Amino acid sequence: MLLLLGPTDSGKTTLAGRLLQKAGEAYLLDLDPGQGALPGSFTLFRFREGVLTPVRRALVGAPSPAGVEARALVAGLRLARLIPPGSPVVADTDGLLDPEYRLLQVEALNPTEVVVLGAEGLYRALAWRRDLRVRLLPPLPEARRKTPAERRRKRLERLLAHFQGAGPRLAPLEGPPSPERLYGLLDPEGFLLGYGRLLAFGGGEGLFLTPAKGEVAKALPTRLLLPTPALPG
Repeated sequence: MLLLLGPTDSGKTTLAGRLLQKAGEAYLLDLDPGQGALPGSFTLFRFREGVLTPVRRALVGAPSPAGVEARALVAGLRLARLIPPGSPVVADTDGLLDPEYRLLQVEALNPTEVVVLGAEGLYRALAWRRDLRVRLLPPLPEARRKTPAERRRKRLERLLAHFQGAGPRLAPLEGPPSPERLYGLLDPEGFLLGYGRLLAFGGGEGLFLTPAKGEVAKALPTRLLLPTPALPG
């Protein structure tokens, strides 16, 4: 596994795409809950013949690992365990530069190599470990800085795309309802099937608007606020 670290807009995702194209067939571990494929989650993809196919998703429940570090670490580790041994893997991450979190992430994922783009302080926080192979590279010259508003808009677009074709379905609901937040609907193994908007509740069940397919074993409220009024329901 090659683990890419660095600040926001340093070119990590662009570099990940180039490495996947070069490999031809590999896995992408999307560990960016803010600007990744599905906000608030991590996704394992299989890359083959230029196409990314989702394998499984794990719920983080927030657009950043900050404040939910333990859940984020476990989510990434669970997805990494699904990768067949010996398979080439590129892991793309968010822009959080917290050295303690990143060191724990490295410990959990045990990558073959860590590449740090444009963050000398983070590089120094990792490079002292003789058992880690860490390289420091400059940000990609074509990397473009995005404003916070642009990043929020991109997250909203991806959430709305996720809900295309959504329909109502019942799922177990524990605890007090949080209709102002998105729920993560989990399968019996704890992986994320998709998000749901809580429409009604009662008797230990909730009626959700969701694109999720398959058996829902648990519904968990997330830190993702409902993107109203754009989301139907």
